[in-house]
Amino acid sequence: MKTTDIEKIHEAGLITAEQRDQIIAHFGLKDEGAKFLTIVSFLGALLVAAGIALLIGAHWDEIPRGVKLFAGLALMLGAHSAGWWLRDARKSYPKTGEALHFAGSLLFLGNIALVGQIYHLSSRPANAFLLWWLGIAALPWLLRSAAQFALLLLGIGIWFGVEINDSTSLIRFDDEHQVLAYALLGLVFTGFGFLLRRGTDKNFSVVAETFGLLAFSMFSYPLTWAGFLSWGYRHAELNPWILPALGTVAALLVALGCRNLTTLSVQWRITWAATLAGAAALLVAAHFVPQQREWHWFGYMTPLNTVAAVAIFIYGLLQVQVGVQERSRFLVNLGVLFIALDIIATYIGLFGSMAFTGMMFIISGVFLMVFAVFLEKKRRKLMRQIKATPEVLP
Repeated sequence: MKTTDIEKIHEAGLITAEQRDQIIAHFGLKDEGAKFLTIVSFLGALLVAAGIALLIGAHWDEIPRGVKLFAGLALMLGAHSAGWWLRDARKSYPKTGEALHFAGSLLFLGNIALVGQIYHLSSRPANAFLLWWLGIAALPWLLRSAAQFALLLLGIGIWFGVEINDSTSLIRFDDEHQVLAYALLGLVFTGFGFLLRRGTDKNFSVVAETFGLLAFSMFSYPLTWAGFLSWGYRHAELNPWILPALGTVAALLVALGCRNLTTLSVQWRITWAATLAGAAALLVAAHFVPQQREWHWFGYMTPLNTVAAVAIFIYGLLQVQVGVQERSRFLVNLGVLFIALDIIATYIGLFGSMAFTGMMFIISGVFLMVFAVFLEKKRRKLMRQIKATPEVLP
């Protein structure tokens, strides 16, 4: 069902304008044209911000210092002012206004870099990203903007990645074990999204949960790769407390936030909260449990890889069931995708010699093609089930 279908029913005189609006709001229908306008507007905002940076860079030496600073500040304030005028004052072009606010927030990062370059400041790059996301932290709530909130989460993620790679950082955590920290940060975002479900703007919770679960799945998946995180013991230079701290925060946020998952039964809320909290504990344990390259069970799989493969498979199944109950296509599709990727990684890691591996690749390839058809049929069935299940209003 699309917005255009509801409009046709309204034009035929079968429903009133008020009923049309209620149906659209109840089922969360969106206008495809509005989606296209949003995408084009934000792409335009990115191009404008990038173009301004390139123009300034091309004439950098010829531009006086004061003019650079004034131009950067004027462009940033101008973008926000134009966005306010179009979105809030006239209320005629809300998507374009949103895109201009988005460009203004990006230009704020550009101004930070501009000041640092003009005055040859020797500050750490992580500090610039920290100042950026702190500077835009209030905008999502002031503007009631999901796009600004997504940019804020992205800024936090970029700052975190740069910070843990800095040799002078208190939370330095380089090496391949970084994926554990990124996955835990994803769980922190997810728990924060659960807490935001009590707010008036549900889009914020959707953004946080989408960012968080996607990051958690992406950065947990490498644990299934044969030989990944194989070493004698943890490196002395890696920070010993950042993972336990992130894991504790993630578990607390998830435990508190799952109470807001009102579409799930009490049993499933407890199950989903325990699953995500348990995932946080396993990620922390993956760092502190010694791994040895000679600890192979089959092929090149270590006990860590085996436990991760089993855990991700179970997690994917539970996520699909939660997605069905929450009527979330994203959760269902993400769960099915990583179940398939988990099976592929496990098959690759289990086999050793070239001849045996080649034979097993043929067998497993046929199996995966058949299994892919089964997964797609199951996914389509779940999608139809989501559409057919009436939404339960609070």
